[in-house]
Amino acid sequence: MYRLLTVVAILTLYLHPTTATWKETNCTTFAHNGNDFPVTDKASCRTACEGMGFTKEYNGRLPDYKKKCEGSECQCLKGENSYAGVCRDSTYCSGGNNVIFSSVFLAACLVYWFM
Repeated sequence: MYRLLTVVAILTLYLHPTTATWKETNCTTFAHNGNDFPVTDKASCRTACEGMGFTKEYNGRLPDYKKKCEGSECQCLKGENSYAGVCRDSTYCSGGNNVIFSSVFLAACLVYWFM
């Protein structure tokens, strides 16, 4: 019985939503301080960054725009290796979550088996 509760606790803690709010903001409907900045490409990502107050380029870069699957993601460089998130479409594919979930699930199964 304790094994099952341990596995449920591990999976519950892992699956607890910890996503940042910018990742839940749709790029095509992005707005900041009452101004609409729909983000659909690198140029509109830059406009959104500037609208949020990020104007300094680092190594010639300001926006970090990516398009994967059917969605977009926009982040602004706020330092040399520091980013501020603007938006991420719900259809954006990150791909890394499956590997993390599989690893956590395997660890939970091993804990269950060997306890």
